[in-house]
Order: sequence, then C-alpha cells, then structure tokens
Amino acid sequence: MSKLLASPRVRVYVGDGFKFLAENTATYDIIITDSSDPVGPAESLFQKPYFQLLHDALAPGGSISTQGECLWLHLPLIRNTNTLMKEIFPNVRYAFTTIPTYPSGQIGFCLASKDAERDMSVPIRKVAGTKYYNDEVHRAAFVLPEFGKQLLETGANILPVLGVQVDKDLKPKKILLLGSGFVARPCAEYVVRNPANQLTIGESQIPSGKGGN
Repeated sequence: MSKLLASPRVRVYVGDGFKFLAENTATYDIIITDSSDPVGPAESLFQKPYFQLLHDALAPGGSISTQGECLWLHLPLIRNTNTLMKEIFPNVRYAFTTIPTYPSGQIGFCLASKDAERDMSVPIRKVAGTKYYNDEVHRAAFVLPEFGKQLLETGANILPVLGVQVDKDLKPKKILLLGSGFVARPCAEYVVRNPANQLTIGESQIPSGKGGN
C-alpha cells in the first residue's frame, strides 16, 4: 500500500489535523475519516466542533464519511453522532458493512453531505474488478435493522428491557432457557418482551468444550 504514496497525486500531511482543516476551507469534495474508537484523544473526532470543521472544509455539494462504530455495541454513540451531524449538515445517513475482524463483525459509516438532494444510497459510478463491493452491496448498506432505523430516524428506542416486569393482571409464566453466551441473548430478549414471563437462564459445558445445555 505504501507504493501509492509515491504517486504525484498524493500529498501526505503530518501535523495537527484540526489546524489543517481550519486552514483549508471550501476545498475538498470528499473527506474520509478512518479514526480510532472514541476513547481518550480520539473522542474529539466524534464531537460537534470536528464535524463543523469537516463541513467548512468541504466544497459546495461535498460529502464526508466518518468511522461509525457498530450497531450492536455502540447504538447510543451512533445516535448522538447522527444527531450532532444533523445540526450541521442538511443530509445525513448511516450505513454499515460486515468486517469479520471487527467486534460483532460489523462497522458503520456516518455519512453527511452539503447537497440536501443527494441520495447517498445510490452509487454514482460503476466500480469494476472488485472482490466484495458492487451496486447491490452499496444499496444494502443503508438498509438498517428496525431497532437501528427507528432510533436514528424517529428517536424511538424499541430495544427490549431485560428484567422481571410482571403486570399484576397477567398470569406469570416461568421459562427456562438453556443456551450459551450471545447465542442465547436474542431468545432471552424476545421472551422478556412479554412482561408476564419470568426467565431463568442456565448454561453448562459438554465434554467437547462446546457450549451446550
């Protein structure tokens, strides 16, 4: 990959990225931020002042893409980032793709454009010779699971609340779930959607070392 740096079209800047953006307003058609997670110094890359710098450094009609974390693990952060970007950009979307080496096998993209009419879910050109990307993958990246779609589009949190919440007018049902780890979680969340259900989870190990019941 380092061979690409030798291209006369490539300019490498080492320094304060915030200062660089502030000194290059209305310059770039596309800005891509592939940042680390929002911990420590990297927190500033997920805050409103940074998004404002990105907005101001874009040419008219320009767009940005920033690292968007994982729907399964970082939904509140994604919601907050989405909200901050909507305060600055007229056009904000969230997309995701599968990356096996990332936590939960997924990574997202917080996207925004100065062009209010642009549909970022529609590819603007054909990309040939790829091993993963195609037009359908591009469009599908914007099709979110319902819990993510509801939170980002309407602010509604439809995620189930775990815990015993028995209504006095409903007859309690006792349910035993035998499973292991995250495999059992979707079933557990479904069971407790009915407030009359009282759930017990049991887990054991079989001799082969595989999780079982």
